[in-house]
Amino acid sequence: SFLGPVIKAEVGESIRVTFRNNASRPFSIQPHGVSYRKSDEGALYGAASRGTESPASHVSPGATFTYEWNVPEDVGPTDQDPDCLTWLYYSAVDAVRDTSSGLVGPLLVCRK
Repeated sequence: SFLGPVIKAEVGESIRVTFRNNASRPFSIQPHGVSYRKSDEGALYGAASRGTESPASHVSPGATFTYEWNVPEDVGPTDQDPDCLTWLYYSAVDAVRDTSSGLVGPLLVCRK
C-alpha cells in the first residue's frame, strides 16, 4: 500500500483539503493533530447518531467534500521538539480496511 500525500501546516494556520472520491465505495478523511467542527470530522458514529452524520463522515463515490481544519498551538512542536511533528489522517468509514488499503497519510504540524 502507498501513503496518501503529505499535508503540512504551521501552528495557527487553517487547512482546506478538497477530497474528490474517485473510488467505488465511500471514504472520508479523519485527521489527528488538528481541531475541527463536527461538520468537518471524517468519522462515523454508531446507530445512536444515524441520520445526524456529517457529509464529511462518508464521501460517496463521485462526490466532493472540502474539509476545513485549524492547527492550534497546543498540538505544535515545543522547544524540545523538532521543527515539525508528525500526525496522521486516514479514512474512517471502515478504518481497518481503509488504512490497510493505503488510505492513510502524514499530517505535519510545524512551528511558525
